[in-house]
Amino acid sequence: MRKKICFCTTLGGTIRAFLIDLSLYLVEHENYDVTWISAYDERLDSYISEHIHYIPLKMKRGMAFDGPRLIWQMYKIFKREKFDIVQYSTRNAATYASIAAWMAGVKIRLYCQWGMMFIALKGLKRKLLKLDEKMIVSLSTVVESESFSMYNLAIKHGIYKPEKASVIWNGSACGVAIEKYDLSKKTTWRRDVRNELGISENAMVFGYCGRITRDKGLNELFTAFKQVTESQPKDKEAYLMIIGSNDHAETIDQELFEWAKSSPFVKFTGYQTNVPKYYSALDVFTSLSYREGFGLVVIEAAAMGVPGIVTDVIGQVDTIEHMKTGYSVPGHDFEHVMEAMKFYINNPDKAALMGVTARNTVEEKYDRKELFRRLALHRNDLIGESYKSRS
Repeated sequence: MRKKICFCTTLGGTIRAFLIDLSLYLVEHENYDVTWISAYDERLDSYISEHIHYIPLKMKRGMAFDGPRLIWQMYKIFKREKFDIVQYSTRNAATYASIAAWMAGVKIRLYCQWGMMFIALKGLKRKLLKLDEKMIVSLSTVVESESFSMYNLAIKHGIYKPEKASVIWNGSACGVAIEKYDLSKKTTWRRDVRNELGISENAMVFGYCGRITRDKGLNELFTAFKQVTESQPKDKEAYLMIIGSNDHAETIDQELFEWAKSSPFVKFTGYQTNVPKYYSALDVFTSLSYREGFGLVVIEAAAMGVPGIVTDVIGQVDTIEHMKTGYSVPGHDFEHVMEAMKFYINNPDKAALMGVTARNTVEEKYDRKELFRRLALHRNDLIGESYKSRS
């Protein structure tokens, strides 16, 4: 008989980003039957098969008042399907699924802790979200933290005791599919993208990939780069490449955003499907996020041999070694970002060397195949222990 696991996330995009490849691995190599629960995402329909199932529910991010309905719907699904493991992540889905799985008597309730929202907040909202985090953990039988820094901080805040949680291998929800980051194509990709955007080969190119929103540090990034371009000598040309859609641009300082859109040295590529190709055109990747569960984009850029400028926030701090694979900077601090940018502009050879080290680190610590093997072993062990306790 196949083992049965259910993945619950708030949005279908989270499944697409982090769980499809793991699901396929579990089905093909570990004899699992996989079910997904999330808000409906039509792009997931194409993955439905004999052993991959999709149950969409009306669910959304942020503050919502549909909790009782969703808890009841999940409860009925869990009672009917009798999953060996119900795994949940992202705020709303984790809240609803932890309650529903506990009510349904699911033996293994696995909370994948991919972030702690309360850390970056203050006041009443911080207190409420911290209580919610503690509730999710209390209803879960086991917690899988995405990074060591988040694991340690959660213990410090009394979210859980050390023995209830663990970090699998070196952390990350899904690791990096190294084969997609083909260094043999880097020179060609670099030339093609730079030609497309009108960037010379010798220019220093900084880059960002993700949602264009305040919490990802875009205000600090634009402020730092604006000042760098105004003060740098003309013989040291620098560009900033922004990879991603403008869905959340209203959260950014609009004067800064208008400057960025009008600057000849800031290139907006829009959403891209072949992200490794665009990483190839970069000399330095920037991730100035205010909070993260991990820092997946940092190690993905590193897989293409690109060092980083990375804020030392919980989760993301795990992805960088200062002055070895990148440059670590404090959060909310554009002056340190300027300093890092000037360092790279004046030391392109060091940037290239750090990129080589970054790629080697990803191969050693974050290869997706090895992470999936360990994630599967962890879940197999949980099921084995559950069966032992029932007999």
